[in-house]
Amino acid sequence: MSWMSQLVKTYENNIEKDKQSEIRLMPIAHMSANAQIEITLSRTGEFRDAQRVERESAVTLIPVTETSAGRSSGIAPHALSDTLSYIAGDFSLYCKGEKDKKTAGDKFEAYLANLKGWAESEHSHPKVWAIYGYLSKSRLISDLISSDLAGLEEDGTFDGKKISGQPYEKAMVRFRVLEEGQEKTGTWEDESLIRCYTGYYLTKQQGKKDICYFSGETRTVSENHPKGIVASDYGAKLVSANDNQGYTYRGRFQSAEQACALSYEASQKLHSALTWLARTQGTAIGSQDKRTFICWNPGGKKTPDLFDEFGLTEDEETVSQEISWRKKLIKAFQGYRDQFDKNDPIIIIGLDAATTGRLSVTYYHELPASDFLDRILYWGETCSWEYIRFNAQKQPYYIEETPVFRRIVECAFGRERGNFIEADDRVLKEQTQRLVKCMIEKQPIPFDIVHALTLRASTPLAYSRGNREKVLSTACALISKYYQDKNMERQEERDHMKLDLENHDRSYLFGRLLAVCESVERATYDRGEAREPNAIRLQSAYVNHPMQTWKILDGLLNPYFQKLKPGMREYFRNLITEIVAALEEEDAKILNQELRESYLLGYYLQRAEFGKKKETKKEEQDNE
Repeated sequence: MSWMSQLVKTYENNIEKDKQSEIRLMPIAHMSANAQIEITLSRTGEFRDAQRVERESAVTLIPVTETSAGRSSGIAPHALSDTLSYIAGDFSLYCKGEKDKKTAGDKFEAYLANLKGWAESEHSHPKVWAIYGYLSKSRLISDLISSDLAGLEEDGTFDGKKISGQPYEKAMVRFRVLEEGQEKTGTWEDESLIRCYTGYYLTKQQGKKDICYFSGETRTVSENHPKGIVASDYGAKLVSANDNQGYTYRGRFQSAEQACALSYEASQKLHSALTWLARTQGTAIGSQDKRTFICWNPGGKKTPDLFDEFGLTEDEETVSQEISWRKKLIKAFQGYRDQFDKNDPIIIIGLDAATTGRLSVTYYHELPASDFLDRILYWGETCSWEYIRFNAQKQPYYIEETPVFRRIVECAFGRERGNFIEADDRVLKEQTQRLVKCMIEKQPIPFDIVHALTLRASTPLAYSRGNREKVLSTACALISKYYQDKNMERQEERDHMKLDLENHDRSYLFGRLLAVCESVERATYDRGEAREPNAIRLQSAYVNHPMQTWKILDGLLNPYFQKLKPGMREYFRNLITEIVAALEEEDAKILNQELRESYLLGYYLQRAEFGKKKETKKEEQDNE
């Protein structure tokens, strides 16, 4: 029950702080609804005005009962604000059919009886008496007709039009009661009225008593828990056991209460907290079939967003500054470290709906803030790589960054569609959760993700030039992290993006050789030539049969060597000789075996080394 206790703590720690927020924590026995009509009354319950509610300000806090909060059919009135068919005593007079008239009459009778009970209780409020006094007169519809908000046919029945997009029977009404010296006169704004109803509803509950699994005390047990926690799966409930014919709990328990019994108060607090967190701090993964992840501190302290680029953005100006990526990460997280105490908890939860009615906790982990920040810092610095960017003049430059989870999954399992790489929602959310687990629990990167990235990066012709570079850099970031985690090596100043001339690993050397073949051919191209080099076209074969394919590429290089200047020709030939000599130290039997993932590191870093030499030479020429 750890996640429940943390949610209740979150509620209790933030309910008083959050009252002025645009998206607020719901008080106990309250929910939000969109109002279409606003009725203004005097303090004595006299009608003053009626007007449409603008869509921008339609969200209204309304008091509800456990039954009315989840109503879908039958008669279950809300406590104060409700639709016209419930609160208008004269609504039945304007209905067309006898059945509609009877239903409207029954709704109003049930609503008014509940409102009278609250008005006559010890938790009453002057505004409740004013509203009760007005609605008891059964003249709301006639006042709306006088205010031109409702219209009638010639036969005296409703004309079938709508109010702010809702038919008359479903138009939600909220009330404003004018009080002398009070600025916030709306019932949804009055904190004293909100407290009165919460106290009233908790004392009048007559439901079944049982031991609450959360508090351990005997309380009124909630049988109808809130829905709407996650907007994309609005009807899905986190706690529900209403299927006594299926296998929701049968086979292990005799009744639903034996499986899980939560008091109404505990259920309201934890569901309100989770709904609030999902709306204010949740990140939905997927476009249609979504999974929501929430990272939060129960005390309300701000936490880093796990799904952005750690709050770091770089441009062409800042990239030239000689500051390591690790130092930038440390600086970015310092503000979070300063606000947290060492043992402040951080909680990460994943929510997904397996069916339209059931919401599941797919992932849950909590850890101290110091460990949390250390782990995402470790992820950020060990999973970084250089990515190509373009300035306003469309000139390329490189920045170091840590790829976000979405980019990793799309590059590993997606397909190019137009200018973008997209992955299926089911794949995206499942693989994202695996990566979140790796980051938060400091686990090694799953090899199947590394392997998938390697395969994608080894088929460059499947992508446009920009996406090809994105896939390659992402693959290198994950491959580099995989080997760092595997070797458990971590240096204060990492050099994993520097070409290692002492690395005689067969795959690494073949990767370097592939970069040389590509660079020799590109060095002979005219400006703007887009033809793909032989090294790119044969890369897939090169990975599977490196020695055999290298011999083919070596033969194809001769015409290009003839086009190079003598100095450059000698440089490339010497480099090839050096790499081939290192390869000859390997057993000849394994030279043609499939290359491991590390070949991409050798390929990228050797290619980047050529780029650095080219930039250095250009700078020297500009300074002459």
